[in-house]
Amino acid sequence: MQAAAPTISESIKKERIAALDVLRGGAMVLVMLYHLLFDLRYIYSIPIPRPITPGQPETETVHICFLWVLFAVSGICTRYSKDPIKRGAFLYIIGWLITFVTSYFIPSELIVFGVLSCFGACMTICGLLRPLLDKIPWQALLIASALLWIMLMDFHRSGTIHLFVTDVTVPLPAVDRYLYPIGIKSGEFYSADYFPLIPYIFMFLFGYALHVPVKERRLPEGFYRLNCPPLEFIGRHSLLIYAVHQPIMLLILEIIL
Repeated sequence: MQAAAPTISESIKKERIAALDVLRGGAMVLVMLYHLLFDLRYIYSIPIPRPITPGQPETETVHICFLWVLFAVSGICTRYSKDPIKRGAFLYIIGWLITFVTSYFIPSELIVFGVLSCFGACMTICGLLRPLLDKIPWQALLIASALLWIMLMDFHRSGTIHLFVTDVTVPLPAVDRYLYPIGIKSGEFYSADYFPLIPYIFMFLFGYALHVPVKERRLPEGFYRLNCPPLEFIGRHSLLIYAVHQPIMLLILEIIL
């Protein structure tokens, strides 16, 4: 007697790599902690120790690390998606809704092209360029993405390009009407949560390239055995959690403080 064929849901569950959800869930916990510290220090003026104050070198180093995890894991998962363009467009719309809500209710914390807008744009771009990107050897795309991020990580702040032996500052046009999504903005531009495509798309492309060795199980076997149900839950619902965690935290802090 033949065994019953696995259902679609069973196949998806079998193919899903729990470690990716664990990593994304862990990064989301750090994101929420970072935003909590930011709110306490800069909105409610609560003194907190300098090493864990957002904006300080120690904190920002950790911040960059968990951003790398979030963007890289999203890049890995995007290559699993059958319709990254549709998903990216949905995230981009959510990002614009957040811009509208913050501009109306909390203009002092206005968010323009925040992380959800950036994720949406990255997914859409990768979906459109998928036929080309999939022809590039994953090792070449991985190295190129890492090098481009190192070179352009400060481009959106000062127009600086790091050339390893020297730094070059490119004079940028003082406009932001159309160019702020790529990191070119005027001095009057403000966003409490700003993630332009340059340099963050290179984190995303790094993950897009890393999809190949992850899917082919070339990483140490311990990676594929990694599991933590609470973090997996957060990782699977990271979009919803990211969208609602800051308003909920601000509401709680407003009631308490």
